[in-house]
Amino acid sequence: NLYSRHADPFKPEKVAEILQQIKISEDLSPDQREQVHALCAEFADTFALAVSEVFPVDFKMFTLTFPEGTRFNTKVNQRPLTPPQRAFLYDRLNELESMGIIRRIAPEDVKAASPTVLAQKAH
Repeated sequence: NLYSRHADPFKPEKVAEILQQIKISEDLSPDQREQVHALCAEFADTFALAVSEVFPVDFKMFTLTFPEGTRFNTKVNQRPLTPPQRAFLYDRLNELESMGIIRRIAPEDVKAASPTVLAQKAH
């Protein structure tokens, strides 16, 4: 199993997969490329191959403060999603929720909202 960040972050198969997924610029010399590979292997425990490998951060709290009476949009002008886009988005949201990264809230607790934009990767 490559997804071993919690149990064995330096597992050779996992390190090899990390190195395979990292794109290194072609303008580096072979020695520099080897240094980048060595650095990535040394810090393999900081890479996550899946959302399930991300460690929750419980020691930091991020708080935004706004002047009293500040109001934000709570109605979203969401562009329609195609069925494949909707399936992808809902699957991703469910995954993030199951990992404890995001959580559901009641509609009346929404303070601000904005549309979701799915960005297509170049590769």
